[in-house]
Amino acid sequence: MGQAPSGIPPSLVERFARASAAFVAAVRDAVAEAAQNPALSGTPAFRAWQSQALPLLEEKDASIQSEAALFLKGEPSSILVHAEDKRGLAKDLDGFPLTFAGPDRARNLEPLETALVTAAYQLCAAAGIP
Repeated sequence: MGQAPSGIPPSLVERFARASAAFVAAVRDAVAEAAQNPALSGTPAFRAWQSQALPLLEEKDASIQSEAALFLKGEPSSILVHAEDKRGLAKDLDGFPLTFAGPDRARNLEPLETALVTAAYQLCAAAGIP
């Protein structure tokens, strides 16, 4: 596939988009599963993920997927803005504990969150963004 006109390897954009989609899908699944468990669904942490964090993550992921598709077609894209933003994902999720759906789900979400942040850093580094 080579290099995009911007000099950024398309594989980095694809990795970033896949990592975002995987993290959001895992959060969505965790919210759906926890909603069925009365011990979890009544907690403030669960309600925060369900009503605030997940909708925001879904909205941002939709933008990432759209911008990645544009980038991969060689069209102008703001994918780097999204990558810069996702470098701070862990900080953005302060106050939203990954344990909202139980410790097993948290163990599954942590590496997906890390993969997204790592992909964002790699994309920014390839673009020369400090």
